Amino acid sequence: MSEQEGTIEKMMMPKPFKFFDSHGHPGLEKKGIMERPGCFDMWAGNTVGARTLMGARAALGDPNPMSIITKPEECPEFSPQTFIDYMDRSNVEAMCLQCIHGISDPYPGNKEGWKWYVPNEYVKKEFIDAYPGRFTAVGGVHARYGKEAAVEMVLSAHECGFPGCKFHTPTAGYPNNPDLYPAYEKMSELGMHLQVHTGQEELPGTRAKYQDPVYLDDVAMDFPNLRILQLHCGLFNNPMQGLWNVMKFENVYTDITVPHPTLMQFKYYWDLDHMRVLEFFMPDKVFYGTDFPLTLTVYQAMIDNIMNMPLSLDFKYKLMGDNFRKFLNWESKSDNP
Repeated sequence: MSEQEGTIEKMMMPKPFKFFDSHGHPGLEKKGIMERPGCFDMWAGNTVGARTLMGARAALGDPNPMSIITKPEECPEFSPQTFIDYMDRSNVEAMCLQCIHGISDPYPGNKEGWKWYVPNEYVKKEFIDAYPGRFTAVGGVHARYGKEAAVEMVLSAHECGFPGCKFHTPTAGYPNNPDLYPAYEKMSELGMHLQVHTGQEELPGTRAKYQDPVYLDDVAMDFPNLRILQLHCGLFNNPMQGLWNVMKFENVYTDITVPHPTLMQFKYYWDLDHMRVLEFFMPDKVFYGTDFPLTLTVYQAMIDNIMNMPLSLDFKYKLMGDNFRKFLNWESKSDNP
């Protein structure tokens, strides 16, 4: 038998490589959680989100993770250091954090809409400045307070040194809202990129119609110089449109958050056929992300799953870090990115 490596061995044999997580969520940290509107609600009550995080509570040492949290002191011991601990265990060099600035439509029981706010300044101080080289972030932006307020949100993110802004459609509406266009113009002027949520969301007052990736068609066409990162690739909404956006527009990219088969094994999203479509049609335009801490309990398993798939090593390294580093013009702090 020949000792020469075959195709399978070449595809499966990894080299030393540090991963880059393009999609994590700060704000759920126990310290000061009531100062960040909406963040306590992620842990509390009997909601879909709170039930999803019961596994994370167990992993963080909660002796009764299935109980319903009603007070902030009942939240698990969760902090920025928790991010670092899990990243280190999984050989993750850095993570891009999603600052949030959103307010939902009014709904029964809340005529003002539900607010979710993770301030830019908080993330810069507690994560980026505290752990140099381990985090970057995007600022939150919406136009529900008007065009000028939206531009101010962009300027706030730029002043914090962030490379882009995130538009959270569930709590902010359609991404092709004309009131957002001055903010998009400012982002283009400043060389920032735009991230847009195209998944589904279970938060109070959120509407599925806002999250369809079809509405990015207008934005990508009207702002060809604005790089757009489509978050979740249209999960549950219109994943085929999500793929088409990336193929159609030079300025549109996508991530694959949440990438774990035990959580999200759905056709066109995370099965092998879908991954091969990404590898064949858009190998340089897709990023790995996790929605941490939603996926805290399977953080390492997600990486292992991808690295064990029968995909080329070249694509795995692009997907798992190199594409996003290039997108951000990221300079690694170590000799082994």
